[in-house]
Amino acid sequence: MYLTIVDFAVLALIVMSYIGALVQKDLIKCVVLTGLGGLGLAYIFSSLLAPDVALTEAILGGAVLPAFFAFTVRRTQRLDEID
Repeated sequence: MYLTIVDFAVLALIVMSYIGALVQKDLIKCVVLTGLGGLGLAYIFSSLLAPDVALTEAILGGAVLPAFFAFTVRRTQRLDEID
């Protein structure tokens, strides 16, 4: 039940991925970093013995939402591309 060194490393990876997504200018990179953070959260939930929450987070936060976001970003145009 206690957090191990690996769990703290994954927590640091989650924080760095979300901070990286905030400062990134390319939206596809933001989507990838957000998905990486979601997968890290799924690992943390599974290590805290919550497999139902971990499975939901892995499916939604690590795969489905990033896929929808990537599809949406690909379908939009940048303001500098309109001219």
